[in-house]
Amino acid sequence: MNGDLLDVRNLKAYYRAQSGLVRAVDDVSIAVKRNEILGIAGESGCGKSTFALSVLRLLKPPGYVEGGEVVFGDLNLLELERKELKTILWKRISYIPQSSMNALNPVMRVEQQFRDAIRTHRGKVSKDFLRKPVEEALVSVGLAPEVAHMYPHELSGGMRQRVIISLAVVLGPELVVADEPTTALDVVVQRGILQLLRGIKNRIKSSVVMITHDMAAQAEVADRIALMYAGKMVEIGDVNALFMDPLHPYAQALISAVPSISDKRKLEGILGLPPDLRAPPPGCRFHPRCPDCIVNACDVDEPELVEVKKSRFVACHLYR
Repeated sequence: MNGDLLDVRNLKAYYRAQSGLVRAVDDVSIAVKRNEILGIAGESGCGKSTFALSVLRLLKPPGYVEGGEVVFGDLNLLELERKELKTILWKRISYIPQSSMNALNPVMRVEQQFRDAIRTHRGKVSKDFLRKPVEEALVSVGLAPEVAHMYPHELSGGMRQRVIISLAVVLGPELVVADEPTTALDVVVQRGILQLLRGIKNRIKSSVVMITHDMAAQAEVADRIALMYAGKMVEIGDVNALFMDPLHPYAQALISAVPSISDKRKLEGILGLPPDLRAPPPGCRFHPRCPDCIVNACDVDEPELVEVKKSRFVACHLYR
């Protein structure tokens, strides 16, 4: 694995529908390095959240994992018994769910929810023993220790999001998967959450997978970015290199839609809509919307994800 913390190989995750299989994640391979923030970006519906849920084995019916490997250390998470998986999730790999502001139990105080998480993995410990780690976890995300005694409805949206993040890191996991952690938050709170994610990497030396369609947020905190389109990875690279010199036409279109204070250029959109994943187009899945489409190539042959520059991977016939 060359020192990688997580290695996802040829992952396929589908949804059963009456009208056919929805190929939400279709043969995706990517590695997460130790002590890095990997951003996974793309339009809504491209498979980002399904990818995260599949890696963590949290995908529920009608979704299922069709095949592939998810190697964490020397373990393939997809082959573990449920009991073995429970010893890893939250302790070594934690998850910040989408819409996590609503993930807290509304009838339990914050400290009770911390106690459940800690006792599940460390056994029964006294209430007094737990008080200090719970307060430290809350303080680490900028909350007062008194928040531990409050119910979720007494907290603002940003405070609830911070509680979820502190819950996710209280056991010192090696990997944190954050799915749209800034959705529905105002810009000031968003910036605070992004700084928290960067702080997690620096403070507890964890790796973070941050999933969001917000390219500006990715530019703020990610070390590397992987772009998904229609269930496929289309470009992977260092965040600075990718923003300065996007290779795939889809990457170019996404970045051209990001507003800039210093650059007064006209913002561009992407024409058309993502394809129906029950029957994706032949060849490159982006070719019906691509301004650089090569006839009889892009619309026929599916491009492979290949390294075209040092640590720059792209799936595009323009770089064959």
